[in-house]
Amino acid sequence: MEVARRQWELPELPQCAAREKQGTARLRHGSARERKILYTGLLGSLPRFGMIRHSVPDSSSTNGFDPEALASAAGVRRVVHCGPTPLGRGLVAPHALERQAIVSVPLQNTLVITDEPLSGISIFGDRCQALWQEHHGPLPQQLLDFLTGDARWDVRMTAWLLWVASELPDSPVWGPYLESLPPAEEVTCLLNYAPDDARELQFKELVEEARTQHSWGLSVHRDYFDGERGELRQLGLATRAADTLWAMSMVRTRTFSEDVNGEALTLMVPYADMANHSFTFNATFCMARDNKRFELRLLYPLSPGEEATICYGESKPNFEVMRDYGFVVPSNPNDRVTGLPNQDTLPPLNGASLLEALGLKGDWREGAAKLLPKAAPMDAAPGDPASQLALARKRNVILSMKLSDGFPASSGGGGLFGGWPGAKSWTAAGRPPPQSLRGGAAAVTAERASVAAVRQSYQAALDELPTSIEEDEAILQAAAVRQQCEKEVVSSSGEGAKAGTGAGAGEDVAAAAAAVAALPPPPSSPLRLAAVRCRLEHKLLLREAVLALDVYDKWLDERQRLR
Repeated sequence: MEVARRQWELPELPQCAAREKQGTARLRHGSARERKILYTGLLGSLPRFGMIRHSVPDSSSTNGFDPEALASAAGVRRVVHCGPTPLGRGLVAPHALERQAIVSVPLQNTLVITDEPLSGISIFGDRCQALWQEHHGPLPQQLLDFLTGDARWDVRMTAWLLWVASELPDSPVWGPYLESLPPAEEVTCLLNYAPDDARELQFKELVEEARTQHSWGLSVHRDYFDGERGELRQLGLATRAADTLWAMSMVRTRTFSEDVNGEALTLMVPYADMANHSFTFNATFCMARDNKRFELRLLYPLSPGEEATICYGESKPNFEVMRDYGFVVPSNPNDRVTGLPNQDTLPPLNGASLLEALGLKGDWREGAAKLLPKAAPMDAAPGDPASQLALARKRNVILSMKLSDGFPASSGGGGLFGGWPGAKSWTAAGRPPPQSLRGGAAAVTAERASVAAVRQSYQAALDELPTSIEEDEAILQAAAVRQQCEKEVVSSSGEGAKAGTGAGAGEDVAAAAAAVAALPPPPSSPLRLAAVRCRLEHKLLLREAVLALDVYDKWLDERQRLR
């Protein structure tokens, strides 16, 4: 257990309203004041399922979920509604909204545990559990003792969720909440990837992480929930490992963290956990001032129809987003090319010359936000998402490479500044701006040799993967077409039922059904489809690196010819 803990812990990231659940570790971020302003979250918004009782939920039961019934039963105060968005089901402004609380949930209708009840403060968590029992009935003493014991936070919350799913399927609050959750087969965080599924991820780093997390999840089931040997076997919470993995996935992907008077808490919050992720988020979350409700609050005004979004981790690259939540973000500003066999030994390239060749300006040493096209700012072409995506990947590629600022390791000029430019030409960061390649034909020749070595490394990483970019795109395209045809079948069937059983309606339904049957089969599971999306995004990043280096080499060749 301790080995797994060390493997999954990550460096601390600047945070806000929560400590993220990352792998098997959560991270503390920022002061209490910072957490009132910024935030990281972890909530998924996927198609939802029906509740379980000692079994993994069945996706056929997803159609019964009524978000308004959940909000009403849970006493949720809200000025947004749940509806379809470009990100999936999410929280949408019905009219213009100023900065305010948009969702407020009473704590008696949430699940709250103290993160470290034995080594830290546990007053608030104990009060919340007592309040919960006043409204929803007593918990078994064995479960109460476990919730305040020394097991990991996610294991303890998993036990509580399993008990709720098993014992309160008809509860006015918890029945609708369970119906809001995705079924096991639709949860695509790496915890659920068995070895055969994990191979579909293709990249070694992800495959190994998936196997580690899945193995750890199975060990949690054996140690705590297994009917023969588990510590909580008398409660009968999970008859199968699949039940445990489902509940753990819900805890990993949907829980919030908050701090009350120095006490670190983990919460499952109905309705609020339908907020979707965005790196350009417009909302945060926190405890209400009276510590009796949990709230989502706007950071900026919303227009009618605009979605309220939070961020699941401002510094997470796509591998971590996939690991924790089961999806990737094509424009993720944190994405980098990693895992090249010889990445640490690759030669540096001249950063200023590379930017010039790629038509960019700025200082890569100050981050992606400082890299802009020379012709126009990034937001000058809002109608061309493909160009925006290419620019985002180009930035990420540049920040993945080892770049030189054009200065020798030692200037040798003596004095404080040596051979550097005068202080007036220094950047606001207090260092001289990067210098373009200098030194004549020999320097250009050496730079081209470095470009060739770096390019070969990126291309080799791309070539060694089992499937190509084109093959992955074809898989996703086939799945998208099939999904659209299936929607048309459902829509045609519904319209035919409303209009009667005319021959025309029947022919439309039959034609759509035949079209679906004629399509090639999609990946066998949502897990594998998510894996294809993940591996494709990283392949596109590798290809962008190769293309950028080709442009740079051509630019250097032209410069060499001019000399």
